[in-house]
Amino acid sequence: MPFLENFLSSPDFLWVALRVVATIVSTTLAAKVFRITWRAISRETIHHKAIKHIISGLIWLAGIILALSWIPEFGDTAATLIAGSGLVILAFGLAAQETLGNAFSGLFISMFKPFEVGDRINLVGMDIVGFVEDITLRHTIIRTLKNSRLIVPNSVINKELIENASFCNPRAANFIDVTITYDSDVAAACEIMREIIGNHPEFSDNRTEEQKLTAPKVPVFVRNLGLYGVELRASMWTETIANNMAACSDVRRLILVAFDEAGVKISSAKVLEVINKNSD
Repeated sequence: MPFLENFLSSPDFLWVALRVVATIVSTTLAAKVFRITWRAISRETIHHKAIKHIISGLIWLAGIILALSWIPEFGDTAATLIAGSGLVILAFGLAAQETLGNAFSGLFISMFKPFEVGDRINLVGMDIVGFVEDITLRHTIIRTLKNSRLIVPNSVINKELIENASFCNPRAANFIDVTITYDSDVAAACEIMREIIGNHPEFSDNRTEEQKLTAPKVPVFVRNLGLYGVELRASMWTETIANNMAACSDVRRLILVAFDEAGVKISSAKVLEVINKNSD
């Protein structure tokens, strides 16, 4: 290539090469200093993540342009190539179409915030459930419940139906369902469930100030008079969905112990029916 031959044979080759290398090294250091500084002053939000990647990209773009500008022949050669080859520009545009689509999708996600870093989301059409760890201009990183990472292009997420358990209100609830025998004390069982759930350290009172004047802290409902016993239901509310499963598990264990001490019997008819079917 004439451009490369002219550059290598130039008397200023060594000086130009040193300036190019110095510019690249300076750009690398500037990008690293920016990331360290940004990490210290920013918050773990989707806006800050997106802005960080945009500014990092601009630093590298400016550095590359500055490094190339030190080469005298580059400006004329680049202008000739751009002016004389529309096919090259078209090919580059087609090749970068997907990348640009992901970048714009990342910007839209940052602007409209369907989720934040740390939110638990469900990409309904893809059956993907996990926690958002990071977002770049190209992709979003999701940590699954199995602690693996999924790298999902932003353009894919932008088209998906997203279920966000933390959107607007991060509180989460799960049902505590218990079936007791018909000869058990239903009132005592309800009171035990109210006390254990309401006094649990992870419980979050979801009532409004007005509701606190009249509504119980933990409503317990008789949801059905079933074939196997009286079916009771209460809700376990926690501040976030992240600790809800563990809190529900602890509550169920405490209810089991308290029922046993109070003589409230959990229905085992259904369990026995399954065992008898399997033995046959």
